[in-house]
Amino acid sequence: MSVFFPLTPHLSASPLVLKKPRSSGRELRAPMDQGMIDVEGGRAVRQRSGAGRLAAVVAVQNLLVVACLLVTVYLCMKSPALPEDDVYIQFNELRDLKANTSLKFEVIREQRRLENDKGNISISCTGPYVWHMLVCYKSMNQGNLSGNLVLQVANTPVNSVRMDAIEQTVCRGLHSIVYLKERDVASFHLYSPKGFWMVNVSMGLRYLLGNNCDY
Repeated sequence: MSVFFPLTPHLSASPLVLKKPRSSGRELRAPMDQGMIDVEGGRAVRQRSGAGRLAAVVAVQNLLVVACLLVTVYLCMKSPALPEDDVYIQFNELRDLKANTSLKFEVIREQRRLENDKGNISISCTGPYVWHMLVCYKSMNQGNLSGNLVLQVANTPVNSVRMDAIEQTVCRGLHSIVYLKERDVASFHLYSPKGFWMVNVSMGLRYLLGNNCDY
């Protein structure tokens, strides 16, 4: 007689683990996207804040510049004009001077203590003067040439200005300090080689001690 045992499934002792359903890629990216939005939003806020601060700094700088200009204009308007009795003389412009020559200036403005007689200046105040000029010159030759503007008293050089000419016109503003005495007669001369061309020159003398001739 055959004995049949019923077949029963083998049961495992470990508990049954249920697998979670697989999340979609969209659900995983959502928090990341949100984080990126927050970061980018913060960055945008910071950029707007930085731009606002920069605009404020620029506005303050512009206000300071305008204020400085206004103060400068005010001070210039309030500054006293040069006294009418300052000792000075301003000559007209001479043109087309070549080689050695004396400068026969005419006077544009002068104060009575300096008198001009065909380029001979009578000095009435002892002391320092500023000798200022604007000169343009060039070399008519292919090589460079040098000339000198000389301030003389009784045919004796008191001061000179050297000019190095090239083929192109050179224009320079120059000045020098000279000491002149009462009753001196000053004159101006150009000493230069042939080919040196002074295109134009204007100059003047101004006493550096105002109207005080007791020095």
